[in-house]
Amino acid sequence: MRWGINSKHTWATKFIRTVKPGDKIWFIQKASKGKAIGVATFTSNNLREVGPLIDLTPTNEELGWTQEEGEWDTEVHYTDLYDLTDCDVFTEIKSPLVGRVFNREKCAINLLEVYPNIVRFSKATKIKN
Repeated sequence: MRWGINSKHTWATKFIRTVKPGDKIWFIQKASKGKAIGVATFTSNNLREVGPLIDLTPTNEELGWTQEEGEWDTEVHYTDLYDLTDCDVFTEIKSPLVGRVFNREKCAINLLEVYPNIVRFSKATKIKN
């Protein structure tokens, strides 16, 4: 699975520099008191190579990234995505960014402690690649 980001944004540069394989990526719904809508395990990030003559990586259209305008030059790859939309995990994170690595200072709950319980007890759905 993959998610597209624009590496020119300050937050993306920091994300790319600090995220490591095995880190959990938390997907937070915008304008929701920080509702976690998903969590996945980061595997890698790769620069996209979409050119005027030939595409070496999939295009936005091939990836289904057509609902929103954007310039996504980096693919963030992940596995083991859990859908948390029905779990009511509220982090109180107010940032407009959707995906993030856990930061204890900016979160109302300790997501690293919550994660094993999500996997074990929640109604979250594990989506396999």
